[in-house]
Amino acid sequence: MFAYELNKSTLQVKEDDQSGSSYVISPTGAKINRIFVVGVLTEVENVRSSEDLWRARIADPTGTFTVYAGKYQPEAAAFLAQAEVPQFVAVLGRARLYTREETSYASIWSKEINPTTETARNNWVITTAERTLDRVEALKIALSAGLQSNTLSTKLLDSDVNAVLADGITRAVLSYNGSDVIADIVPVIASAIEAVVEAREFTPANVDPQRARATDDAVISESEQGPEQTDEAATTQEDSVATAALAKNKEHVLFKMNELDAGSGVPYDRLIETLEAQGLDEDDVEEAVQELMDEGKCYEPKIGILKLI
Repeated sequence: MFAYELNKSTLQVKEDDQSGSSYVISPTGAKINRIFVVGVLTEVENVRSSEDLWRARIADPTGTFTVYAGKYQPEAAAFLAQAEVPQFVAVLGRARLYTREETSYASIWSKEINPTTETARNNWVITTAERTLDRVEALKIALSAGLQSNTLSTKLLDSDVNAVLADGITRAVLSYNGSDVIADIVPVIASAIEAVVEAREFTPANVDPQRARATDDAVISESEQGPEQTDEAATTQEDSVATAALAKNKEHVLFKMNELDAGSGVPYDRLIETLEAQGLDEDDVEEAVQELMDEGKCYEPKIGILKLI
């Protein structure tokens, strides 16, 4: 699950069976107990030294996970106590939701944290995008059915949705606005994919870019595209030009950050000032920096300072 969706989760339920297991229910209906994430470790802090409690921030292309490890997670705590920042890590842990009044705060209590590679992170992003899209499709079925409770669960099961997800969606539709969930999360999925795969190389058979960008159930036939084909082609060309310009700006920013960094990072304002003198607009620099941070190529060790991964 992407950080964006976990951080949007506001519902936690506890089973009535003997296990007493608790689950976070995400906006797309995922029923989360354990969770596996991969990203860039950008921050580690000992928040309670008397109990050896550690808090870490782990970034994926959609946001940041808050990860904890304490005396009941000795291996993970030992890792964080000696971890160098930044680095790519993989985390397995339990999802938890802290709720107070109208505020909900999602976190992961880690069982295992291990160093990994950028390739593993990229593979995780693609797989997570696929899993999220699967839940979106199941959520669309639920919304179109207009049902609730057992009748909705039966409808989902009849539509080949697995029992755990069917139960999660049945609970989610009562707590989240499903239409808003789909409208908000689909662009996030597309953005996450674009962050790790160059557009010209984006052709894996198991991920359809059209699907990632779809915001409704309709599939427009070729015969219906006729009158708008010219406009669509023009829009595609504009998008291609914008993508190429962004890629070039990112190259400039990476080169200049590497050139200006004497070891402790580069002040953000100095980077902007230097690149403006070379002809880049401040907005273009900020966009490029944000993209590079989302891709895990740079991070902000402290406010106003940028550093390459």
